[in-house]
This record gives sequence, structure tokens and C-alpha cells, in this order.
Amino acid sequence: MAGRGKYFELLDFPKFAFPSVVGMDAAQTANNLIERLAGGGFMSYSMIWPRLEPIVGGYATESFITTEFCPYEEDWKNDALQDVVRLLRQHFGGRGRWYRHPQKPMKVLGFWFKPSIKGVWWVDGQAYAVLINARKQQRLFPEHIRFLARGVHELHCIDDPNDPVPLIIDVSEQERGKGRVLRAYEMPVEKAISLDEFDEAVRQFLKALELAGVALPTDAIDVIDLFKKK
Repeated sequence: MAGRGKYFELLDFPKFAFPSVVGMDAAQTANNLIERLAGGGFMSYSMIWPRLEPIVGGYATESFITTEFCPYEEDWKNDALQDVVRLLRQHFGGRGRWYRHPQKPMKVLGFWFKPSIKGVWWVDGQAYAVLINARKQQRLFPEHIRFLARGVHELHCIDDPNDPVPLIIDVSEQERGKGRVLRAYEMPVEKAISLDEFDEAVRQFLKALELAGVALPTDAIDVIDLFKKK
């Protein structure tokens, strides 16, 4: 049965894409999906997102972090959560205001698709649509950033009258064993991949999901519209 309760988000496009997110091959990406989806995940960062307002506001003290972010029995998992929170606290620095994105996952062709942003950050008179990569082992490269920026723009910025700028915050490990590094990329759409490149990447990824038995087939003319809130 297509979907099988699987959840995906924009970050999964570069994660599973093969050989690359721009120039993706559906068949090779499907093989990658089949191989890697079987393993499942080790942990979730989802408990961070409802608590971003105090983190952005500068109220995430060490006591708050160690008390609020310790749901696992394994210390390394709690340490991972807390490391992400500390880096986010460092970036936001108690500046501006945070507006949480209210949208829940939506059903797309038999699978669930999560919102691409965690919220909108207003600071210094500018709104930013914020995508956060908390995955330690998924380092984002320049092509990934440009892809994600286009996706954030198309799915979350175009219809927003506040005209937010895509902001990609990456707290992954840049070198294995060297620890997480905070990198933030303010990426206006002019610096992102083209709309045609993004459209083709979405089509190839949907085809890969279909071949992997995760998604239903589609003949939609506008595949990007499938991922927009109706």
C-alpha cells in the first residue's frame, strides 16, 4: 500500500537524492529510499520546535535546556537535543520575535509531508521563513542550500504578504567526529536554484517515491502545488 504512514519533508529530498538533488535520477533515488527507509530513525528533534519561542527570546537558560530536553534514557540522545538548542540560542541571541508555523503535515499521494519551515522570525524589520536542519549526519552543501531556499520560497513565502526571506539554519556536523557547527544562510530567491530545476527535482523525487512503493503515481501538471496548503 502506497504511503504506509511514511513522513517526508523538504530536507529529505537532498538526503535521499541520487546522484544529486539537482539532476536527480528517479530510479537510483528509489533504490536509495528502499535501502535506507528499512532502517528507521534513532531519535527525533520534534520536541524542540514547540519550544522555539523561549529559545529565540533568550530565555533558554542552561537549567531550562537540561530540564526540558532530556526525554531519552540514553545520554547521547539528550546531549544531541541540548547541543542543537544551545546552537539555536546562540544564533537567535534573544533578538526579534518568533511566530510558530501552525501547519500540520498534509497527505500527498499517499504519504505525509511535513511543513518545510518551523516558523517566521521577525528581526530588524525583516521577516525570515526559517528552515532548520538539526540532523547531525546530514551536512548541507551549497547546492542543498539553494534547493531548500527555492522550496521554502515556493511553499511558504510566495503567498505571505510579509514577504519573508528564506533562512536556512544548519547545525549538522561538518566533519565527522568534530562536533556540530552553526551555519546560517540568508538566501533570497534570486540566489536559489531556478523554478524549473526545482520543479524537475520534485517530479523526480515523486517518481522515486512511487517506484519505492511509498507514493501513488501522479499526472499533475503542477507538482509543486501538491505540496501547498489548500
